[in-house]
Amino acid sequence: MHFVYLFTGESTLRRRSAENQMKEIRAQSKARLGDIRLDGEELELRELLSHLKISPLFEDGKIILIHNADEFKDQEPLVEILNKSLPPHVYLILECEKLDKRSKLYKTIEKKGLAQELSKPDRRTLPGIVRELLKEKNVRVTAEGFRYLVSAVEPDVGRLEREIEKLACYPHKGELDVEELKGLVFSDQSGNIFEFLDLVGERKLAVLKYLRRLLESGEDPMKLFFMIASQIRSLLSVKSLIATGQSDDEIAQELGRYAWMINKQRRMVSQFTEAELIELIHRLQREDIAIKQGEREPHEALFEILLRITVPKHVLQA
Repeated sequence: MHFVYLFTGESTLRRRSAENQMKEIRAQSKARLGDIRLDGEELELRELLSHLKISPLFEDGKIILIHNADEFKDQEPLVEILNKSLPPHVYLILECEKLDKRSKLYKTIEKKGLAQELSKPDRRTLPGIVRELLKEKNVRVTAEGFRYLVSAVEPDVGRLEREIEKLACYPHKGELDVEELKGLVFSDQSGNIFEFLDLVGERKLAVLKYLRRLLESGEDPMKLFFMIASQIRSLLSVKSLIATGQSDDEIAQELGRYAWMINKQRRMVSQFTEAELIELIHRLQREDIAIKQGEREPHEALFEILLRITVPKHVLQA
């Protein structure tokens, strides 16, 4: 067991890792350990030194957790302390978005303890995180429900954690099914963003009405803009790989997705030519530039893009 730990990267993952490390230290140590939580933005060297040196009155030792550790200004003295090792039964955990790997503090922690960088999850790593959160909150879902959660919620650990906490409060015996999850996970919106994206891929005219509902419910238009862009890029990737003769399983492996998701997108891409998808990506790039230059409002760009997706070209040109 180390005496110093560093967790950097995605905010919720590093916070959870720091908390889990505290639990693990307590489980492995026979000593009675208190805990002290500090913020690097406000922390003074004198305060940290007092916590490191003064023994607790009713415990054998302590675990000191420093949030925003990259903001702590007096890193040189801390490096000196770590090089001499901490007092017995004193453990130091630091967490922050990023710490320069060239810094003395990072190199010392790497040498003396454990430094771990936690990347934002993608569709490949998301299922494991969802399983962990469901188990932690004692929430049971059907197999279809699990697939829905993985595909319907963005790979945002903080959002997932909040949604699963919401599920844990729902009075229900047995496993939650897809219909229940749809009502609970998106109960704070007048629409499901991922159903909206399915309508985009299916080129359904109803997507325009769905967009209006999402905007009226308070959804950020720029978030929707970039999700549409991501959907179009994803469809282009799938269409390109289908052209090589790869199976759904092979495409899923290459893109880090589920085979059933590829199967759904295979049906969608049959409605687009490759040239149409490429043109849509170029159009999205032009609209993005126009928005950033103040020449176009985001909601106007959204409706323009969806019109080009859902309304036949000859109708628009008429």
